[in-house]
Amino acid sequence: MTQDPKLRALSVFDDYLDLSGAAQARMRADLQQRDPELLAALLSLLAADGEASLLDIAPAELLAQVRSAEPAALETDDPRVGTRLGAWQIDGVIAEGGMGTVYAAHRADGQYEQRAALKCVRATLASPALLQAFVGERNHLARLEHPGIATLLDGGLDADGHPWFAMRYVDGVAVDAWCDRRNASVGERVDLLIQVCEALSYAHAQGIVHRDIKPSNVLVGADGRAHLVDFGISSHFGDAQAPGEHIAITPDYAAPEAREHGVHAPAADQYALGVLTYRLLCAQWPLPLHRLRNLIAVNISQPVPMDRLIDDDGAQALAHQRGARDAAALRRELAGDLSAIALKAVASLPQDRYASVSEFAQDLRRWREHRPLAIRPGSRWSRMRKWRRRNPVAALLGTTLALVVLAALGLSLWQQQRNAREIAATQTVSQLFASTLGAATLSGLGSAPFSSRALLEKTERELGKLPLHDQPGLRARSLATLARSYAVIGDYRSAERLAAQAQQALGSEEDRDNFVAATRIAMLNTQNHYAEAMHRARAEIARLSGDGQAARLSRVIFGSEIAKAQWSSGETLAALDTADKLVVSARELGSDHRELLAQVLILRAGFLIRLYRLRPAESDAREAIALARPINNVLADDALDLLTVISARRVSPLQRSLTQELLQRRRATLGRSHPLTARAEILRALSQYPSADSPREIEQALANIGAAYGREHPDYGWALSASSWAIARDPRDNIRLLREAVGILQRTRGARSEVTLGAQGNLGKDLIEMPDKFRGATDFDEGTALLERNIEAKRAIGVPAPAERTTLIRAMLLYGGQAQLDTAERLLSESAIDSRLYYAPDDAQPAQVAFFRNVLLFRRGQHAQADQGFARLIEAEFAAATGEHERRSRLHAQTLIKALTFRALYATQRCQREQALAYLAQASRVADAISASDAAMARILRDYRNALLSRSPLPASGPDRLVHTQVIEETNRLARSCGAAPRD
Repeated sequence: MTQDPKLRALSVFDDYLDLSGAAQARMRADLQQRDPELLAALLSLLAADGEASLLDIAPAELLAQVRSAEPAALETDDPRVGTRLGAWQIDGVIAEGGMGTVYAAHRADGQYEQRAALKCVRATLASPALLQAFVGERNHLARLEHPGIATLLDGGLDADGHPWFAMRYVDGVAVDAWCDRRNASVGERVDLLIQVCEALSYAHAQGIVHRDIKPSNVLVGADGRAHLVDFGISSHFGDAQAPGEHIAITPDYAAPEAREHGVHAPAADQYALGVLTYRLLCAQWPLPLHRLRNLIAVNISQPVPMDRLIDDDGAQALAHQRGARDAAALRRELAGDLSAIALKAVASLPQDRYASVSEFAQDLRRWREHRPLAIRPGSRWSRMRKWRRRNPVAALLGTTLALVVLAALGLSLWQQQRNAREIAATQTVSQLFASTLGAATLSGLGSAPFSSRALLEKTERELGKLPLHDQPGLRARSLATLARSYAVIGDYRSAERLAAQAQQALGSEEDRDNFVAATRIAMLNTQNHYAEAMHRARAEIARLSGDGQAARLSRVIFGSEIAKAQWSSGETLAALDTADKLVVSARELGSDHRELLAQVLILRAGFLIRLYRLRPAESDAREAIALARPINNVLADDALDLLTVISARRVSPLQRSLTQELLQRRRATLGRSHPLTARAEILRALSQYPSADSPREIEQALANIGAAYGREHPDYGWALSASSWAIARDPRDNIRLLREAVGILQRTRGARSEVTLGAQGNLGKDLIEMPDKFRGATDFDEGTALLERNIEAKRAIGVPAPAERTTLIRAMLLYGGQAQLDTAERLLSESAIDSRLYYAPDDAQPAQVAFFRNVLLFRRGQHAQADQGFARLIEAEFAAATGEHERRSRLHAQTLIKALTFRALYATQRCQREQALAYLAQASRVADAISASDAAMARILRDYRNALLSRSPLPASGPDRLVHTQVIEETNRLARSCGAAPRD
């Protein structure tokens, strides 16, 4: 070690005091092995510090003295090590805290490999307040899905009835240690703070405050990404706590209102972030007297700017550790804007801080980008200096421009004439595109509207006749737009030819917005060349210089292609992270780029939908509609298309009305024969499943897509998969059409593409649910195998598969033996997690999971327990089944009817015929209330009732196979066993 041990001891002194007794012992043992000099210097400081008066002792040190009775080292014989909790095998202890112990664990159920951090309540410390806080932490984590937060994976109760949960494992170190080991610069440290702000801002948006922001709760992984951990004392905004039930906060990072009054709000989290900012950037506390007297409810001091806290002792080493040349350079970097940001974050009064963590992050970003702060716009001269730092080349050119202004005046007339010619040419080309392709498509992120081959060829011929020899940029952009349109219909040879012509036409002219370069990359994505698309897009971004508007716009355009390539390559979370950054960048471009922002919101919403993060996806789609509707109806309807998909995933009552609105809008803007109109027609049909109002219109929609793109195009494959049930002659014909759709998608999109997996899921479902009349010997086995492969394939690319899991559960309950029932039980546990993560409480899926769980009990002979479960479900579903939305009412009513039928079956088994009849009558009233859409269910219920009254066999088929099979098997066996008179 070349640095003075005393200086190094000073840098770790406060952190040491913040540790528990056991953690301090571990740190001393570690230093004894690897750095005895540092240990000796640290012990010397501790001894000297012990001579101070009580009011000069830091709170952490005072607590450390109190904790001296704690065990000297972390227990290595923890009885939980080596045992299992749920699916997790505990490998060892990671850390111990005030609420519990965190263990390293791995998944040990043989399903798949995964590491986790598993947290348990320490049994010796269990109390009602601690257990409540622990369960609260688990509930809060269940609501959070963010790459910067260690999210919840699993949870349950141990053998003693104490709660535990598993979190995403973060292999990282505390943010301050990570920065100090790497001598991270001030800018790099600010970047990490921005990442923490993003995670915390997301938590605040979900109504959760962390309440314990400090270095040890911010871990940095090997990839340099910051992760927010330990929501142990988190809470909802404004949650009240009874006196004496507070879980200890970290006082050195706590806001005054949190220390004095127990207030926990976003402003308190922001204060802690501000303290963390001080610790990371200047290694000091905001208040120079950061001692026990700070706990007194009297404000005796105000925070000090960071640059003024850098004293001469150890300043050189501190500057080196932060990448600065010397102490003076570090002071200059911290002074001014950066100190102003930190000061506002740690203001004594909450109202004097930033309005939100997001605004705090925005000012940090502005500092990184050399832009004026929101809280400190500065003088005209200071803003100019910042502009020069952002745009050094432009500043130099501006100076040079002043020398040639007279010459520029001489050229102005020529320039005006040239601009006039460019405007006229642009109008001519726009009119051409409007008259042939149906819209002006010379701007935007990269999507071009569909056009038939005949119209594209006509447009190309007309474009060649236009006198654009003196407008190379416009000609190149027009050719690139045509190239994109040819790629849309799958004519990649023509697309490549036109893209090459666009590059040639451009010559030495500037590629405005990098549209031509982006076109070639977009076509690589269209042709499934994802790796090459990512490589080229990143190379284009690397060539961009400066931070001007044009460069930032191009980064968004190329970034969108990177996100698409990442998603299609199976890098789903990386693609979502890229999309998150694109949305931020697009917002910063300002109101002139609302259409671009709408496009990247649609891109991100598409990712979120496929990850079943439906609420943020809906938010993005609605914002995109609001942005695009005044300026681009086609783009706004693209976002409306996403809303219909979201409503279908949630089985929302709005699905049918949304699809009808989308179809009407598509017909108005694009016409009846357009393939996007055809897609809307198929989406409307899906909202009517399992009975289609107009099969002929669906067949015409499929034909329109085939005529537009050809039958070997992924859009045709999707359409065939989505509509086969409505146009097939019979169930076996439906299977034939589905196999054809899967083949198309495998050839054009690949076996791992999500759209291919979706079609395979449809095929597996329909094979399993094949009516007996058409069922083949291998249909069931093939269907279950397809769905199991789908679940594994989606898990491999990070995409949820709740639909496949639900279909498998149904199949196992209907046809399975004991082994299949065990599989159904495992799948039900996973579906319960799906319901919590992906659906709202009033969605149909949670009730469906509860229904299946009771059917499983019934199949295992636990009839009384199942009957109690059905009773609870019925009570909950009566409210939902009488809701204001017809679609929700019908789906919840079906669950209600099935549960009532099972209760009738159990009453029949107990020879309580009158009770069984009462349940069936109740079910019939519900079926009658939802009218024609469930006429078959109403009819079979009447058959059940008549069979009980006459003691005759039940009918051989019913509309719900899962219910009906149980009723036939059990009731026909038992209905005659109760004697001539019914017994209650």
